[in-house]
Amino acid sequence: MGMPASGQGQPQPPAADQSYIFSYLVLDAPEKLSQEEMGTAMQGHFENMGKMAEAGDLLIAGPLAEPRIDPTYRGIFVFSTGDIDEGRALCATDPGVKAGVFKPEMYVITCDEPLGELTRLEKEYEQRRLDDPEIPDEWVGRMFILAIGPGDAEFEHTDTVLIDATMDRVDDDADTPRQLLWLDASSVDEAKLGFKADDLDAWSFYGWYGSPCVAELKDT
Repeated sequence: MGMPASGQGQPQPPAADQSYIFSYLVLDAPEKLSQEEMGTAMQGHFENMGKMAEAGDLLIAGPLAEPRIDPTYRGIFVFSTGDIDEGRALCATDPGVKAGVFKPEMYVITCDEPLGELTRLEKEYEQRRLDDPEIPDEWVGRMFILAIGPGDAEFEHTDTVLIDATMDRVDDDADTPRQLLWLDASSVDEAKLGFKADDLDAWSFYGWYGSPCVAELKDT
């Protein structure tokens, strides 16, 4: 954290917490679609993600990977809004949701990391890609690890932790709040190195594949 412009040596106040809508994309009834219908729905799914990202509504998206939470949990969205109704409306624009391929499972996540900066970081990355012939023309993602634990689970806040959020399920009052950590690690074994051995039993670790710009959050 930097010093204030006044140079008085006083630390800046901590960033204010902000809320965002996080949604799993869970398989609904894709078996009801023909191959052609599935192809149309998925093409629209990816096109719509691009539109939402360009509008600044979609901050994070990507498929879940091994180890999975559940085979039916296929991907995630994180929206710039923390409003539940707005989150529902954005999920409802997805052609995959409309066609019955996916159904959203929504949470409100709250953190002090500036997730809104991801829109800027993505545009800067795209410009670097266009300007630098050494960077592949096609978009290239990378693996991250998500760690989910009880609200009181212990962990060390090292540079590996890109996002440290509370996670509250929408439309399920019986669900208890949890912690969600987005980790700058490409495997569960690597992710676990940032935890004390006594703390590991409280956490579950899952794979996610997405934009390398998420790792740049620690430099904002």
